[in-house]
Amino acid sequence: MKPQDPQAEAITFGLELETTIPATSGVVIGGYHNGSYVRTGCHTGTGLPLLTPAFNGNYWKAERDGSIRVNPGRMACEFVSPILHGGDGVAHLLQFVEWARAIGANVNGSCGCHITVGVKSLIGTDDPQAMSAYARKLAHIARWHAMSLYGQTGTGRHLNRYSHTLGDDVGTLVRQMERNGNPDRKAVAARQCGRGMINFQKLFSHGVIEFRVFAGTLNRHKLLHHLATVLGLCRRAAEVECLGSFAKNKSQAKRTATAKDALRFLWDYLGWTGGKRPVALGLVGPLHDEFKTYRKVAERMCRRFDARFPFANL
Repeated sequence: MKPQDPQAEAITFGLELETTIPATSGVVIGGYHNGSYVRTGCHTGTGLPLLTPAFNGNYWKAERDGSIRVNPGRMACEFVSPILHGGDGVAHLLQFVEWARAIGANVNGSCGCHITVGVKSLIGTDDPQAMSAYARKLAHIARWHAMSLYGQTGTGRHLNRYSHTLGDDVGTLVRQMERNGNPDRKAVAARQCGRGMINFQKLFSHGVIEFRVFAGTLNRHKLLHHLATVLGLCRRAAEVECLGSFAKNKSQAKRTATAKDALRFLWDYLGWTGGKRPVALGLVGPLHDEFKTYRKVAERMCRRFDARFPFANL
């Protein structure tokens, strides 16, 4: 395994985990985008209180989300993390997921997992022109690797209107965003990109980009691969100097014909495997240490995706 990526330690990121929780969990759920801090819950087996882990003194929030389906006796709950970073942030995420499972949280087909990254932490500036150039590179790279992104979920997330693929219109909009010098028009173009597999709408208002491609999960190994993919692609976009077409070239199309092949292409592209790069881009802490384990889960999900959606052609 390649060495860890020291530059990835500085990347700020956050997660939104859409779940359902027991009505008896003891969690107070706040309003949509107005969540309540979660400091304790009730163990689903014993009923005893369980303290919620904090990251540098900061707690997760619980928010309502009308898109989550629930059964009787359960409540829709979107858990929103504080700003995390580095290997310690990854370890904290795993601690919180363990807590969530202990209070009886689970997911269903209506749930998603959103990962947000701070652009300034990747490129060192919040200059609108630099952020525009970065967003365009990331949009191109994400589209090339869409098959591996959706494939690792093992689900039909590409068919969801909240996480659809990036169309040609997005390619046009990110190009306009980069070429237009007017900050207001840049922001308009970012909003017009919509909320697909990557959401650029908060790029200029909050300085962040959100990955919406992943299905809801509280599985340790799936979450590690999803987060590693996001941080790796974000790091790769920060290094790219020459940008190709928004559409795949022949070589990329061949290497992403199936989700399983696309996954291996992703690993090679990010330096997790192969000999092209000196470090494993984006991998720090548990993301690096547990790669050999969670890669097997991602491969299994991609095989499931290929079996369920043999004509996806993303």
